[in-house]
Amino acid sequence: MPDDVICLAHEAAHVLQTLMSGHGQMPPVARETCAFLGELILLEHVRETAPALFPALACVWHRENEAYLGTDVDVLSAALADPQVDYHYRQNYPLARLAAIRMFSQGRGDWLHALFGAGHKGMRHLPVADMANLAAEVENYLPPLPQADPERPALDAYRSLGAMALIDIDYWEGPSQTRIEDYYAVLLRHLQEQTAFVALNEQRKPIGYATWTKPARGNGVILTRQAAPFGNHLALQRALEKHLGTKAEVLARHNRSARQQQTAW
Repeated sequence: MPDDVICLAHEAAHVLQTLMSGHGQMPPVARETCAFLGELILLEHVRETAPALFPALACVWHRENEAYLGTDVDVLSAALADPQVDYHYRQNYPLARLAAIRMFSQGRGDWLHALFGAGHKGMRHLPVADMANLAAEVENYLPPLPQADPERPALDAYRSLGAMALIDIDYWEGPSQTRIEDYYAVLLRHLQEQTAFVALNEQRKPIGYATWTKPARGNGVILTRQAAPFGNHLALQRALEKHLGTKAEVLARHNRSARQQQTAW
């Protein structure tokens, strides 16, 4: 049966990884990445040497994605959302499946032998950072903002307000779900008090925005919101640091944390 052949390739890759690492213990995500690579190597071999068998095996592989990249993602998401959720081994499968696909796409090379023999250092060989950067490359559809017009500051302010609203629609968390009149009043007050900042990229497209409050005493600031829906969180922070231009303490508000105000940088 095609299901059995895919399963055999998966388990055989586990055995090969154990042998190549000298029976060293490997983290579950890295271990399952090796097993999924075994499946992909089998599929590639069958396609080249026995093409008549390939469709049935490929059908099994794609069908199993419904679990590995479907229900198992729900299992992982539940664990990430609630620290009290018990550990389940299936939480490892989504990342391992995607890592295997990502690594296999680069072609065979020394990396394959290095991963299978890595043992407890297996996670160092996975393209986690590369996958995170790829996931963050969300297309920025926002139009560029015109250059500021010193003769019409109100127009510039409303353009900034519109940019913040569009950013919040994409970022989703919190403000985009509030009543429109309350949302407008909060942002307008920040603009009037000059406690809002919209970061732009080289094309003058908005990449994120931040708001803050000023404590009654001292010259520090407390960040109340940082939104960057297109993966530009670091760029937003750097632009904000430059904009604030102060050596005073900058705190960030985290309502879900035990320490609701923490040093931002």
